[in-house]
Amino acid sequence: MKRGFGSVVAGMCAAGCVMAASPFEGAWCLTSPSGGAVWMRVEMNQGVPSAKAMWEIGGVEPFKRVALEDGVLVMERPHDHWYMTKKGMRRDILGTDTLRATVQGDAMTVELARALKDGTRLPVQTMRGKRQAPLPRRPDLASLRFGEPITLFNGQSLSGWRLTNPADNNAWSVRDGLLVNTPQLEEGPAPKQFGNIRTDREFEDFRLTLEVRLPKGGNSGIYLRGRYEVQVTDSHGRPPSWGGIGGVYSRIVPLENAARPAGEWQTFDLIFADRHVTVRLNDRLVIDNQPLEGCTGGALTADDAQPGPIYFQGDHTAVEYRNIRLYPRIK
Repeated sequence: MKRGFGSVVAGMCAAGCVMAASPFEGAWCLTSPSGGAVWMRVEMNQGVPSAKAMWEIGGVEPFKRVALEDGVLVMERPHDHWYMTKKGMRRDILGTDTLRATVQGDAMTVELARALKDGTRLPVQTMRGKRQAPLPRRPDLASLRFGEPITLFNGQSLSGWRLTNPADNNAWSVRDGLLVNTPQLEEGPAPKQFGNIRTDREFEDFRLTLEVRLPKGGNSGIYLRGRYEVQVTDSHGRPPSWGGIGGVYSRIVPLENAARPAGEWQTFDLIFADRHVTVRLNDRLVIDNQPLEGCTGGALTADDAQPGPIYFQGDHTAVEYRNIRLYPRIK
């Protein structure tokens, strides 16, 4: 059957011409005006944009509105405030953020306009970031080599550790050879906030082993490179979830819930390599060499390409850690 030249060109364009990638498409690592980590992914479907983000704290959520206006990507999200109380994390919605993003190469600039519920409009602020580096290939775990263990906690002092935010209240101490957190949580609109603790040293790829003990209702987290939270929660007997022990917050659901009851020591054996994570909880494989799409809530930075510390979440509940050892990867 003969086809005219026009139909051939139309077919070629249908196959490729209209599929040129938008400069906005892909994942982005940004810093919020307050210095927090922001991860964002933009997708295009037949020229229509959609976007989702992890904004400093909490999980990955879609933007309420996403549109292209004269070459500018316009997005809206709730302006929120998260804080910890005796009853758990609270989130207050204070207004609406409107973001206007432009891209030049692999750099993104965002103008953020904030409108409060009472109609007050705050001065426009600027955010900057860069395109997320491509995810490396899944590593061959059998071929990985690790060096001699580094004892991160000496069981006697907090030497080598500090708060992630020096302005927070410190509830971390050493007791009977354990790294202990005992925050005294409050109620009210402005409760006292307690700090997370991090290593002074920063690391690239590694194997990390440790033991942790939680009280009933306990909640902590292990941040790999200060960027990806492996959950530490009292979740014995519950279905597996990314919010349960051994999951990666808002990112990866564990294969099973291998939790022991509250009050018992639990073991973690974690491998972080090429932005993939493997988690063994209580000698059970619960995450098997899975990719980390981006940072999680509470990350110190969003830039996946940089090394970072080990840090433990301390702003939620009491928790105890011991036998914390890191084996750096040998490349």
